Amino acid sequence: MATVIDLSAALASTFSHDANIRQQAEQHLDHLKESNFPGYLASITNELGNEERADDIRQAAALQLKNSVDAKDAARRQDLMLKWQGTDAALKQHIRDVLLRCLHSPKGDVRKTTALVIAKIANIDIQSNAWPTLIPTLLNNMAAQPPAPVGTRQATLTTFGYICEEIDESLLSSENVNMILTAVVAGMGESEQDEVRLAAITALTNAIHLARNNFEVETERNYLMTVVCKCTLASSQPMRVAAFQCLQQIADNYYSKLQSYMTELYGLSTKSIKDDEDEVATQAIEFWSTVAEYELDMMDDGKDDQCKNFTASAAEYLLPLMLECLTKQDEEALEDEGTWNRAMAAGFFLKLLARICKDRVVPQVLPFVTGNISSPDWHFREAATFAFGSIMEGPSPASLDQFVRAGLPFLTNALKDQHRVVRETTAWALGQVFEHLHGNEAENQHPIVPKESIPALLSALVASLKDEPRVVYYVCDALRYLALGFQSPDGETTPLSPYLKDLVQNLYEAAERFRRDQCDAAVGHWDPREGAKAQIAAFEAINDLVRSSARDTLEFVGTLLQVVLSAINANLETQITTHQAAEKMATLQGQFCGMLQVCMERLCRSDDARAALIPFRDKIMETLLQVMARTQSGAGVHEEAMLAVGTFTVAVGSDFEKYLPGFMPFVRAGLQDHMQWQVCLSTVGVLGDLCRAVGTAIWPYCDELVSIVLANLGSPNVHRNIKPELLTVLGDMAFAIEGNFAKYLDAVLTILRQAMAMSIQMVSSGDYDTYDYNNMLRRGIMDAFSGIVQGLADDLTKGTNLGPASRDRLMAELPAVFQFVSSIGADKTGGDTYDEDVARAAISLLGDMCSVLPGAGVALANSSSKEWTQVIQFILSCGDDSLSSNNVNWAIEVLRKATNGAYF
Repeated sequence: MATVIDLSAALASTFSHDANIRQQAEQHLDHLKESNFPGYLASITNELGNEERADDIRQAAALQLKNSVDAKDAARRQDLMLKWQGTDAALKQHIRDVLLRCLHSPKGDVRKTTALVIAKIANIDIQSNAWPTLIPTLLNNMAAQPPAPVGTRQATLTTFGYICEEIDESLLSSENVNMILTAVVAGMGESEQDEVRLAAITALTNAIHLARNNFEVETERNYLMTVVCKCTLASSQPMRVAAFQCLQQIADNYYSKLQSYMTELYGLSTKSIKDDEDEVATQAIEFWSTVAEYELDMMDDGKDDQCKNFTASAAEYLLPLMLECLTKQDEEALEDEGTWNRAMAAGFFLKLLARICKDRVVPQVLPFVTGNISSPDWHFREAATFAFGSIMEGPSPASLDQFVRAGLPFLTNALKDQHRVVRETTAWALGQVFEHLHGNEAENQHPIVPKESIPALLSALVASLKDEPRVVYYVCDALRYLALGFQSPDGETTPLSPYLKDLVQNLYEAAERFRRDQCDAAVGHWDPREGAKAQIAAFEAINDLVRSSARDTLEFVGTLLQVVLSAINANLETQITTHQAAEKMATLQGQFCGMLQVCMERLCRSDDARAALIPFRDKIMETLLQVMARTQSGAGVHEEAMLAVGTFTVAVGSDFEKYLPGFMPFVRAGLQDHMQWQVCLSTVGVLGDLCRAVGTAIWPYCDELVSIVLANLGSPNVHRNIKPELLTVLGDMAFAIEGNFAKYLDAVLTILRQAMAMSIQMVSSGDYDTYDYNNMLRRGIMDAFSGIVQGLADDLTKGTNLGPASRDRLMAELPAVFQFVSSIGADKTGGDTYDEDVARAAISLLGDMCSVLPGAGVALANSSSKEWTQVIQFILSCGDDSLSSNNVNWAIEVLRKATNGAYF
């Protein structure tokens, strides 16, 4: 076996307070891991199994071992799995033995960390049945006579929980699942110690999704439900919390089986909500939120017939409870933004109730609001305001109309309330009104925000921009939704037009105030994170005000663009001396680039305003190139600057050709920036914009671009969400450079064939979790093929240049393409319907091929897979809107003629 090295000092240094010592230790361990992986594994395992070592060293060893077999990044995790599988069998068995022995350690923290490591290795080993003794050994720990120590039983149950959470359920036999559940439920027995029972109920929560067969058998289901329900009454508070968390998972996984238990669950949950400690009451409310969200999902999916209406049936009794809970705010907890308690859970559930019960909730909530909105106790004022805002989504505008009109003056005045929490909730409630009602009034209704009320309303909101950051954050949201509610596409004016300049100015001043406070530690009146959020919200509000602006404000938007350009250039002159200062400047420059992008987008909606951009083109591009040149790794500016260039290409069209030499190095860098995958994704989108803007002018750069795109498509290190967009951009390039794309045809068609096979395989698996991604992949495949066919169309139809060879190559792909489109028609993962965008793209692709490739229609009619016809029937059933999109109507007519109407 591998040589063991003493790593205790290095492991101890990994949690040193000195960053330099930590870094040196981590580098030493990483070097050993890369240069001598077996020796590294043997050494850290030795440290973990040594009972004489300090607890923190053993925990550090366990974490190092975990990170040797697992990672967050999927590609990295796959590499580590292969590395473990290739490790010497004797060494792996030694590591497993040490881990199982550590479950008996007298040190609780070591046992708990070991349990996680066992689950991570089990996730690899069970796939190949490489650790057949694991489950039997754990079961023996629970069944041992005399009983194993409490710590061992607790750690074993924790291990079961982690394993069930980690491992794909298909890898565990029903026999193993039953034995695990039996051991876990036995651990919940009242004769067990509280720490064992808590580990058991937590393990059951993680394993409940594996109990499908058990929940189909009434006696087994009854037994499981009885055991869990008893735990909600346990003397231990953590046990009661865990029991309601388990019930949430049961509701989410076995909703259809709950009917006969709801009376008891109602009684247990309402008792806890009224009488138990805050943590327990919060989880009891969360149980009802889980049920409500499940029912809303069914309604959204058109499955009303499967909905048991548990929430609606209990609403009359639950609603008063929720309103009472709203008044039980913990003032200290409210200062911690991450806190989740009874009052917050009740507010969230009230929003769900409003969406389910709609108009029914209004008369029940109205008395609570009117009775408490002016209470001398801030708890009740805030609760009334929260209740008001919580029912803005769900009930009809007509049912809320008088209620809201009467409430708006109270809310406007409450922005000056003496208590910060009331002001914060008031700003949030105004945002809810503007988001859900403003602009959505019925035809015969007067505006919720009448023109005459705007001056007072804006005065109050602008004054609140000088408040604390948590209030300002919601004030910015309210201003955003107010502007969006007045938006009229290409309208001459809006009620906000006279105020746009002052609103933008005040929002910018608010953002600057929070930026200065973050830079000046002496000023810090609040958490810098809250100031940063408010700063971002202010910029987002400015952007939405600009997006919603009318034609009579375009002159101001043009002026704002120049101001933003000047600000970006001024920042470029700022001397940066620290990494922290560089990050803050990068954030600010990113926000300015976002504003610049929005200003360009708004001006481009008008031909006159677009022409007004001409004098500033060179300055805009020069500025954006400088921003990208100054970008430091991970700073975030690159993405916003890249997106701004994408908008700029739309603004200038083919004239962007002059900027290609200076910009293309950044495109290359962005495409190769795999670590910041969102930057890479944005770059791919901008490359598509470029191709559409400059057309054949992109041709001199295509050798390198196509090479990078194909390398990215084949790399496991590239985030999978980028890959469909990479396929799309190949279509954009093909369409832009036309017949020149024949040079890359063989390589690209090979990649597309592999992508189609992957898509078909996803359909075969029937895995709903991959359904959305498969639709993304399908769009990328079809965009690529359509771009290729349309780009080569002239040569294909005329037989010029490489047209004949390209035609033969594409004809050879027809069977695979037809099978791919038929797999879309055969896909029932999403039920009896299809994604409309995917269906339209599929029909358009078939139309393109049949219009350009001779004999394609006959080949389609004679293809063995006929499910493509289901896609056409689906689109025909969707009505005129679907037919008019993406030339679908044209494509259907092409297909009708090409197949002699055989399937129409």
